[in-house]
Amino acid sequence: MKRSPLLISLVLCPALWLTACAKPAGGPLSHTFDNTRLASVGLESKQAVAEAQQQHDLAVQQHAKAEDDFRGAEIEEEVAQYQAEHAVLVVQLVGNKLNDKPQLSGETSALARRAADAKVEFMRARRVYLAALSNSTYYAVYAAQAKLELERAKVAQSSGVAGAGFDLSGFQTQAEQRERAAASATAETDKQHEAAGNKLAAWSEAERAFIQTSGMKGPSESARAVLEWKQPAPAAKPSVEASAPAAK
Repeated sequence: MKRSPLLISLVLCPALWLTACAKPAGGPLSHTFDNTRLASVGLESKQAVAEAQQQHDLAVQQHAKAEDDFRGAEIEEEVAQYQAEHAVLVVQLVGNKLNDKPQLSGETSALARRAADAKVEFMRARRVYLAALSNSTYYAVYAAQAKLELERAKVAQSSGVAGAGFDLSGFQTQAEQRERAAASATAETDKQHEAAGNKLAAWSEAERAFIQTSGMKGPSESARAVLEWKQPAPAAKPSVEASAPAAK
């Protein structure tokens, strides 16, 4: 699917609210190879192409999931903001539901507000991280596609279907450039992940202080978030069609 320059900029800088956006991944590839020209080549000679196709399909699915997670994060941040604005009432409602009424005082009410504000800070940082993840997974799609085109070109050259004077260097340079761009974007994603993790730790500490002071025995919301944060994101599974190279 081709994207307009404006759409690409919105994907690479979701909502355009990131303080700094990585340089574009380069747009559509300048070096592509018509996959139909490999139709006469035996499957045993196209194993590297099939594997590159699988990686490309996987990258596309991972990017789609990252985009979905980023869109969902906006709602979660808004909910956290609402809860922070009504922190004491929310605590009372939760306590009544769990039959675990907190001992509210001036101190515990202040701690409840502090914990709620810390949750907002985490949700905001988490959204920044998910925006960076959407960005880096998009770069990964470009890198995987460049790798796929390179493998196709290699097979075409080795099989004699590329034509006289075929130059592989452009495909090799393109793949190297896209891989470097993807690595740079991933490094920024890791940085934002660490920053959000620090905000999560601050929320966990603030919530623990409130629970201890108020005497509540209910479950800790931040504790569940910590467990989810530490779990690696499940990798998307390649589609059944990924076992065969798709024609361009």
